[in-house]
Amino acid sequence: MRLRSLLYLPLLVILVGCGKPIVVHAVTESSLDPIADVRVYRHRFGFFNFFPGTKFVQTGPDGRAEVSVGSANTNLTMLRAGFEPVIFGVFETPSVAIAPDVGGYDHVVMFKEIKSAPNNEYQVKLRPVRREPMELTVLDSATNAPISGAEVFGATFLYLPQPGLEADWGFPPLQVAKTDASGKVTIDQISGFRNSITIRLVGYQNAVIAFDGRTITGPRAVDVPFRKLQSKQIDFLVIDAKTKAPVQGAEVRLGESRDGLPPNPNGWTKVVGADGRTGPMPVADMSPFLISVTSSNYQEWRGAPVWRALTAGQTKKLELQRK
Repeated sequence: MRLRSLLYLPLLVILVGCGKPIVVHAVTESSLDPIADVRVYRHRFGFFNFFPGTKFVQTGPDGRAEVSVGSANTNLTMLRAGFEPVIFGVFETPSVAIAPDVGGYDHVVMFKEIKSAPNNEYQVKLRPVRREPMELTVLDSATNAPISGAEVFGATFLYLPQPGLEADWGFPPLQVAKTDASGKVTIDQISGFRNSITIRLVGYQNAVIAFDGRTITGPRAVDVPFRKLQSKQIDFLVIDAKTKAPVQGAEVRLGESRDGLPPNPNGWTKVVGADGRTGPMPVADMSPFLISVTSSNYQEWRGAPVWRALTAGQTKKLELQRK
């Protein structure tokens, strides 16, 4: 019996010391009115828990929500459509890297300073999102001629690490537009978020403009140089790494992107036939230059060959390892 109690003791200590409850009180910055339906996500940094989860609690009509925070490296991300996001950090020790504004945090609290109820409430002021126009002029980098018909995507991110443009995390929706005959297009700059604007067109290298939505001061105009791509015809041959036999049905992809945007117009996907070949395919000198191959019973192959080392008309072998 004593041995069993000793075995349970460490678990009990962990459960007792794993966190403290706090109450966040969301209010408007101007009049301190309560804000209902604010989503509060809890995010713990760690080797196995690096990205924010999908679970959240919401503030009630009084703008309040209770959430348990850990003793170190805990973020609360507060989101409400129409307002700038708020990052609330809870840490063991102070640091310049986590200071409000400097470290990207709107609020920083030391775990040891959190008091018991009813003195564990923290008022959080939310600012309305501001939208300021940014006029882009897309120009051919070699001729300086305006480029019409280029697709333009305006996306917003939070300041936590994100694997892509996930709609639920960027409350301002993806903006989609095209350049006019003069190469111009206008996109909103959205305050409080990271902003990323991507310009795409067949035959041209993607152009990306990224800026901090907390530094927006007003409308602005930006010229965007657009580089024309060079292309070579390459035949890809997918084979078994051990037997050297063709791998029928393997899927070869060029220009894979994990940014949550539609597929790159300069990329392609090709399923190989019984001979394991894609046939001649256009391969542009785009950046990043990434090729990936998938097939059942084989490990995914991913690589970035040197474009300059490829010869037009050559056959490029891609060897797959069995699982």
